[in-house]
Amino acid sequence: MLNVKRRQWWIFALAGLLFLLAFVINDGVELLVGITPPVMAASGSAASVKNDCTNAHHGPTFGGAVILETNEVECGSVTTFGGTVAINGEVRGDLVAFGSAVVIAGTVDGKIEMYGGSLILQSGSSIHGDIQLYGSRWTQGLNVQLGGPVVDHTKQPYLLFTERSGFYFPFWPLLIWLLLGVLLTSLLPEHVMLVRTTVVSKARRSLVIGLLSILLAPPVEVVLIALVLSIPLAIIVGLGLIAAWALGTVAIGWLMGDYILRRVAPHRNTRLMQIVVGLTVLVLAGSLPYIGWLISIGAGLLGLGAVFLSRFGTRLYTQPKQPLTL
Repeated sequence: MLNVKRRQWWIFALAGLLFLLAFVINDGVELLVGITPPVMAASGSAASVKNDCTNAHHGPTFGGAVILETNEVECGSVTTFGGTVAINGEVRGDLVAFGSAVVIAGTVDGKIEMYGGSLILQSGSSIHGDIQLYGSRWTQGLNVQLGGPVVDHTKQPYLLFTERSGFYFPFWPLLIWLLLGVLLTSLLPEHVMLVRTTVVSKARRSLVIGLLSILLAPPVEVVLIALVLSIPLAIIVGLGLIAAWALGTVAIGWLMGDYILRRVAPHRNTRLMQIVVGLTVLVLAGSLPYIGWLISIGAGLLGLGAVFLSRFGTRLYTQPKQPLTL
């Protein structure tokens, strides 16, 4: 039992260090720039849909393969999470891919946004909009027609004093949060599930406890540091608070991913997809201008309170209405 508890505390300490690393990278060497305004699709395809459309895409796809044959015309934007995308025909809209392998031999009338994954533009392909790359690899063949620039955001350093009134894609924080989410839900799935259950059953109380914890933490740290002999204890308390924040945020991301996938893609509703989708949405929402900080702090406080109520996910604070499943 002692070894199990010791292993759990080591994992929480590692989570806290990773969370602290995310803030350091985000403030110091984060590679972010603003997403440029969307460009209009060529030939007036954004204004009206022609009668020769063969497909009308509805909603994003999760995993699997999206294949558009040579004689097919897709009317509308294409959004994919994972999997492969092969465009041999024409897409009259934008192409947005998260962690996907995209091969284009046909035409895309809008812009392309790649978040991770790879992009291959084969010979003779045509892109009427610009191409935005966020941590993605790309290659192109001969005679490729580009209607806009290719912007690799991961190669453009973010300036600390740049005006941030627009949306910035948080590449490094998103990557670290996803790694942290997969780590915690793989090593401590029961702990994260109990925190998640506490968020659902006692949301208001969790928010209050989280707020009180943040308000009381600074004076407690100051007192411990002032006593000199308690400085190691102050470090432990600080790391514990960071680990609790990380654990609670991952639990909320897992909850959000489950909610989204149940309504959008129930056939892809696995734990890994829940973590990826939920944390991606949570991190992107936290990057919105003006209100993003409020979303991030609100989710963090809610998760923090649930972690303390459930004693770091070691017990149920209240009996759930439905049986818990992993």
